[in-house]
Amino acid sequence: MKNKNKSLCKRLVGGLKKIANWVLALVALDGNNKFCRVMRRVVCVAFALLVVFCAAIAIVKFIDEAGLSGSGLFCGNDDYYLDEQLSDNLFFYDGFYDKAGYLANARDRKVLKNVVWIAKPIEGDSLVCYSDGVHRGFFHMADGRVVVPPIYNHAWVFSEGLAAVELDGRLRFIDTAGRTVIDKLFAYNSSANGYVFHKGHCAVHDSTGKLMGLIDRTGQWVLPPVYQNIFSYDTFWVINNDREQSVLTFGLDTVLPFTRASFEIGDTSITATFADHTQSTYTLQGKLIVAAQIRDVGQMTYNTREVFYCKSGDFNECTEEYEYDTHAETRTAVASCLRYEAEDDWYGLMAPDGRIITPPIYRSIEAVDKDLYLCKTSYGRGVLLNSKGIRVK
Repeated sequence: MKNKNKSLCKRLVGGLKKIANWVLALVALDGNNKFCRVMRRVVCVAFALLVVFCAAIAIVKFIDEAGLSGSGLFCGNDDYYLDEQLSDNLFFYDGFYDKAGYLANARDRKVLKNVVWIAKPIEGDSLVCYSDGVHRGFFHMADGRVVVPPIYNHAWVFSEGLAAVELDGRLRFIDTAGRTVIDKLFAYNSSANGYVFHKGHCAVHDSTGKLMGLIDRTGQWVLPPVYQNIFSYDTFWVINNDREQSVLTFGLDTVLPFTRASFEIGDTSITATFADHTQSTYTLQGKLIVAAQIRDVGQMTYNTREVFYCKSGDFNECTEEYEYDTHAETRTAVASCLRYEAEDDWYGLMAPDGRIITPPIYRSIEAVDKDLYLCKTSYGRGVLLNSKGIRVK
């Protein structure tokens, strides 16, 4: 083997010499004078450097293409950053300047290139959804092994062993081997809040893509597709039936029945906002806590049109008549009613004893006089109301 390597090196050197001599002859530098000898040395050194440079480029390209460079010397650390650790043996490096990222293992070796973004599965599943910039597929989070090639236009994370994928406008569900297990002509709708299973149920659109229902893991409807929208939040389904909404648990138990209100689910309570911008608060089990929630209450003042004069910067020295070094001010007084806020930035009139005079249907309320108020709607139009909430014509 050693003799073979020496023979190979001799043949390589001999070949390089022949090429160099050919180049020298081509430029007429094969003479024996001093100038030709010097120029031959220069050309040979330059040629040798060129060969070394080309060889280095070829080696670097081979290492990078073979996936041996990881995020080390040859991959260009300035172009990538560690975005997320997926497991003990797998890391996702995202690229700067619109460069596609890649996956690397714990030995810093690339295992999957051209990864634009990733989406981790719901707890309990192990296949990660990823995009190559055009299509979507899935790889195993333990080692980066591609399980489902990127052939789908859209794909969603695995949940309870199933993942939704889309091709040609049709929604299907595949298992962890990439086999299609549910294909019921469900239509893909870009406005959907993701197609993910929760406690054995998933919200999908019907074949028209306009109405939604809930299916089980076999693709059968458990809630018929007659609703405008269904989305999940925490451990609940919020179902929209035109102007009404309802809240169900993932197990399909009713928390709040269909009501002409919109529901906002928080960490400890559910807030219902009605058409007149009043709000009620419920427990997460649907028990009423506050029937009419009020966020804020404030006094209002109005301009009395009574003029007085104060010295500049000093309201402690005022008089009813003009004097030297004074300026005119107008007295203000407190109006009879209070202004309260229910839904954010929606206001109504309240009596001093806390009695509600008007619903919170105004964007702004200001006192014009002691018992007169300018109440403006969301369109900037205003009405004058007295302290009893009656419109003044």
